[in-house]
Amino acid sequence: MKIKNLKPNEILTTKDFPVHNPHILKIYFSICKKGHKNILPPTPVIPLSIGQPLLDNKSKKAKEYNDRIKTFIKKKKVKYLMLDGSHKTTALALNHNKINSVIFEKDADIKEFADLVHTGEVFSLSTKETIRDSLLEMANHFKDAKFFESIEDKTKRMVKENVIPLYMIKHYKRK
Repeated sequence: MKIKNLKPNEILTTKDFPVHNPHILKIYFSICKKGHKNILPPTPVIPLSIGQPLLDNKSKKAKEYNDRIKTFIKKKKVKYLMLDGSHKTTALALNHNKINSVIFEKDADIKEFADLVHTGEVFSLSTKETIRDSLLEMANHFKDAKFFESIEDKTKRMVKENVIPLYMIKHYKRK
C-alpha cells in the first residue's frame, strides 16, 4: 500500500454533482483552508494501469459505456480512479492542494487500509474487498453518466455553476 500526493487532474472522480452533503464539504474546506489537510485520511485510488472500471456484460449499452470510458481515460490522461472521498477531494482542490492518496495495487492493500478503520486511523472505507469488485462497482456507478471528469474538472464546474458557497468560490479564484 503506497501513499502519494496526486494532482487533481490525474484522478477520475465520481459522478456525484454537486457533492451530496454541503455541510461535510464545509468542514473539509475549513480544515484545508486552515492548513490542517494532513489530518485527513488518504483518498483510496486504483491506478488505471492496474484495471479500468469496465462493465463485463456484452450488451450494446455496456459496450457503448466501455468505449466512452476508455476514450475519456486515453484523452484526459487520468492515471487513477477514485473509489471514495468526493467531499474531501473537492475541498482539497478548492484550496489548490494535491490529493493525498492511498494507492490500491492489490487486494491486500484494500484489506490493510480497511483494517485502519478499526483502529480509528481512517474514518471509513466505502469500497469492495477486491480490486476487481471495486472496478466493477465503479463501472456500475458510472454506466449512466453523461460524461466523466477529473477532480480538477469537477471542481472547476462547481465553481463555474455556483453550486457551492460563494466564500469557497472566492477563495478558489484568489489563488
